[in-house]
Amino acid sequence: MIVTAAAHPLCGERLAVEGGRRVGGVRCLIVRLPDGTPGTIEVQATSAGSAAGEQAAGALLSVEGARQLRRLLEPRVSGGEGSGT
Repeated sequence: MIVTAAAHPLCGERLAVEGGRRVGGVRCLIVRLPDGTPGTIEVQATSAGSAAGEQAAGALLSVEGARQLRRLLEPRVSGGEGSGT
């Protein structure tokens, strides 16, 4: 996950996500900070919490995108050409 909030001191940093929780009703991620200590960051300040109507860059597929990917991969899974069986 990447910190995307411009005002955040770690903006642009890639952090490992170790879990999630709510802090004061706000969805947060439990992350490993660059110094190795655990910390929390609001989901909306990260690539995992894109603003309404925006998609996180390269992070998620829409439902239609997942369907298209399945159609592309289906011949390979069902023993089609190149399956090696």
